[in-house]
Amino acid sequence: MYRIRQFFWAIFSKLTDEDKKFIDFYLTDKEKALFNKLKESEKVHSVKVAKEVLKKSLEQDLYDINLIKAALLHDIGKIDSGLNVINKSIITILNKITPGLLKKLYKIKPVYSYYNHPEIALTYLDNYDDYIKFLIKNHHNYEIEDKKLKILQEVDCKH
Repeated sequence: MYRIRQFFWAIFSKLTDEDKKFIDFYLTDKEKALFNKLKESEKVHSVKVAKEVLKKSLEQDLYDINLIKAALLHDIGKIDSGLNVINKSIITILNKITPGLLKKLYKIKPVYSYYNHPEIALTYLDNYDDYIKFLIKNHHNYEIEDKKLKILQEVDCKH
């Protein structure tokens, strides 16, 4: 049921004026230009993640503007991915049913991007802070112990 709700949310999601003010506050013009290359549903997802990361980081006394920037930019590796709401939903469901089996179809661009978007993101982040790059690159690497990364991972999984 959750995946069905998530599918419809992705189709109909739109950034609000409040979301745009949040983005303007945390991202530079260069970062916004990169962020704005994402599909609308990915933008909305990233803002939801960033807002909740902000809340949790403040609660845990771990606030870091780079953590918020990373939360907003964590999916930029999907920019030219070929992923859309339909094929992303199919990949997500198939991945759940057959864990790891789809990875063998890595030559299909959306499949490759689905699994490798954190590494792909680094191609867009040449002159960025090393900690932002670390957070984005590792937002699906659950073996690393870093309190701020754990916040990003927990919130991203929830959304």
